Amino acid sequence: MITQQRLHELFDYFDGYLYRKVAVKGYSKGVVIGTTKPRGYVVAVVDGKMYRVHHLVWMYHHGYFEKELDHINRVRDDNRIENLRPCNHSQNLGNTEPRVHKYKGVTFCKQTQKWRAQLNGPLGRFNTIEEAAAAYNDAAREHFGEFAYLNNI
Repeated sequence: MITQQRLHELFDYFDGYLYRKVAVKGYSKGVVIGTTKPRGYVVAVVDGKMYRVHHLVWMYHHGYFEKELDHINRVRDDNRIENLRPCNHSQNLGNTEPRVHKYKGVTFCKQTQKWRAQLNGPLGRFNTIEEAAAAYNDAAREHFGEFAYLNNI
């Protein structure tokens, strides 16, 4: 596994990017490392091993790897050290944007013709989507704390 010392030998860090200090195997000195993958994370091969660049940035600054890191602003290729924070898996999932509807944790129940809010189980049924989104926000604040993605109502 790579060390902080090795990262400092190989790279310079500036504003979320690692730049090569030396040319290696077809890569020029001064070039930013990494390739953006389809899910938005930047990966790079260093000393024959594939890493997500945000983990390398964390190691570069702190000298150890975290099992899981959260991109505070939810931009997966924004690897500035001030945008990274250690988290557990649940916290990381708490800081994700809605995938289906405008509001996270909210769905429409055809049977009751009401909006349903849920987070690890039902939070209730509501007449308006905004009421359901507010109920989700309250539960998310309680459950995820600073990691909560809150609906913009």
